[in-house]
Amino acid sequence: MARDEPDVARERLRSATEPGGRPILPRFPLDVGDEVLLARIALAAEDDELVDLAVSKSRQRAASNPEAVSVAAVAAHVRGLVERDVESLQLAVDLFERSPRRLEHASALEDLGTARVDGDRDAAVETLSRALKTYTEIGAEWDARRVRRRLRDLGLRRRIVTTGPPTEGKAALTASEVAVARLVAEGLTNREVAERLFVSPHTVNSHLRHVFEKLGITSRVELARLSAELDL
Repeated sequence: MARDEPDVARERLRSATEPGGRPILPRFPLDVGDEVLLARIALAAEDDELVDLAVSKSRQRAASNPEAVSVAAVAAHVRGLVERDVESLQLAVDLFERSPRRLEHASALEDLGTARVDGDRDAAVETLSRALKTYTEIGAEWDARRVRRRLRDLGLRRRIVTTGPPTEGKAALTASEVAVARLVAEGLTNREVAERLFVSPHTVNSHLRHVFEKLGITSRVELARLSAELDL
């Protein structure tokens, strides 16, 4: 998909062993945010079945997790892409802004800005500029270059200078580290967390070690206490 080959990407999402070439779900997505990628590939490849799958799965997940802001944001983002609905994309941006998922937030900003180009150029420029700033801050260079091209197509040049992403505190945690931290703070063991997130215990150990380092703590008790304070 990154090489602008959506049909090839689509084929990689199709199982050769399933009758009728059904999608490989539920092995994909591995992360809730992958539903947006699935929708993009499906739309670009004009695969209506995959489009419907992305919409239905994101809606089901949102309905099953009403308190999860990121899950609701993904459902709104998918809906906005599929229906070309600016309001849904704006909702996705607003929801992601309340979550730790900065990459997904920037992605929603980019799609919202792109959708606004024909109707409100000034708003499109402002939104795409916010997407560029966020991509640059988190080190998503490939995505940042793409947004710069979009802005150049609108007759603007943007150069963002940042001091790099934060290295400590809540802002330094990745989405995966936040997911692990939340479950550990709830009292789950590393193995239970691994089963819940469909990753290996080794991966959980690694994420948890990074969480401790970034938050400056040394125990699960401290993490449980900080979890409420930091709204993890």
